[in-house]
Order: sequence, then structure tokens, then C-alpha cells
Amino acid sequence: MNPDQRHPASPDSPSAALGAETDGLRHLLVETIEARHTLAADAHLVSESRYGMGFGSQWRDLLDDTREALTDRGFESCRLAPGGHSIPVVNNCLVYVWRVPNHPDAVNEFASSPTRKSGFAVPPPEPGLWEPSLSDEHDAADNQNEGEVEQALRAVDDAMSVILVMIKSSPWRLHSVDWAVAVLDEDGKVELRGTEPIWVPEPDADASTSEVESFDSGAPIEPTVEAREQEETDPDA
Repeated sequence: MNPDQRHPASPDSPSAALGAETDGLRHLLVETIEARHTLAADAHLVSESRYGMGFGSQWRDLLDDTREALTDRGFESCRLAPGGHSIPVVNNCLVYVWRVPNHPDAVNEFASSPTRKSGFAVPPPEPGLWEPSLSDEHDAADNQNEGEVEQALRAVDDAMSVILVMIKSSPWRLHSVDWAVAVLDEDGKVELRGTEPIWVPEPDADASTSEVESFDSGAPIEPTVEAREQEETDPDA
């Protein structure tokens, strides 16, 4: 079955779900994630640990950092049962920031825990008299119109959309940050819609490797080979 047929009310992309908050949220997330990555990487180097468990435990700090960054700007958060993780809400979307484990089925298995699975059935909060915004172009008229749209959407689907922010990193480097709309299939597996990168490494970060001539273009430099002088035979050997 086509995923669009199973989840007809879910948006097709993060920008469709977040609307005017897309650019502002993207900037805030990147800033928050880079700051946490730097702290975690520095701590790993100082510890001289041979293992990455401590570095991987930053996932809880990432949830807290993101929630604090958004609630400080007036956004609400939602506490997921039974684990109690507080996840921020932007434009009636749960924004779940997650460092992806190095496993091929990690995304599909995202909702394997009861706490994460409960995030896919959370109703949106009641609209307030004033709605916070990360957009400079947001004004009172937009708030009023969005309120009307939100009420119409609730008649179609009572659960909030889940924006899954996926981080790939190591103690030596932040590799990528992508986001997508996450939905559950009939088996409780997570499917992604509209996946797109929101951060990629700067080109200069790969300068050391980009200067190396590729084998598929140009002529490789042949190594210098010198003939080895034949050792004299020891008559006493």
C-alpha cells in the first residue's frame, strides 16, 4: 500500500508541516546541535575514553537543549509517557532531535520504545491568545489565520505531526543533520516523508582529502623505484 494512502492527513515535508516557522527553526536547531556536539566531542577527548558510550549519551542533552531553546522563546513542550521526555512543539508539530545510532534499521525502529511511540498520538495543545514565532515576517494577522487553519486540521487529524531531526556524528566530526516528517506504518515501523538536509559539513572541512588527485581522472604519479644493490655474499656464511 502506498504510504500516502495510509497517512492521508500527514504533511509531505517538514516545510509543509512547519509553515512560516521552517527557516527560523532550521537555524535554531543547527545552532543548538552544533553547540552540544562541540561540548560532547571535547568531553570525549578530555576523558581519553576508548569507547563511545559517553559520547552517545548526548541524546538526552539534545532533547533538553532543544526544549529549552524553544520554550525560552515562548513555545510549549509535551511530556511523553511513560519515559517523561519533554519534546518541544512548533506549529502543532513535535520536534524530536535524535542522534541516529550506527545501525541500518535505526530509523525504522525509532518507535520501538513505548515513550517514542506515544509521540505519534499526541493531540495538539489548545491555541493561546498569542502564538510565538521564529519568523520575522510573522504578525498578528498571520496568527489569526493560522489559528483558523489549525482548527480545520484538527477536524481531520487529532494527532500532531512528528518532525524527526536526525544527527549523524562521531567524537571527531559532525557528519550531517537531516529532518523529515515521521509516520508509523501498520507494523509500528517508522517511515519518513520529505527527508532533506538542514546542515552539511563546510567544503573546507574536506580540503585535506579534496586535494588528493582521484584515480578516475588524470594520471597517477608513479613511485620512484631504485634498483637494489646486490649484497655481496659472505664467504663465511
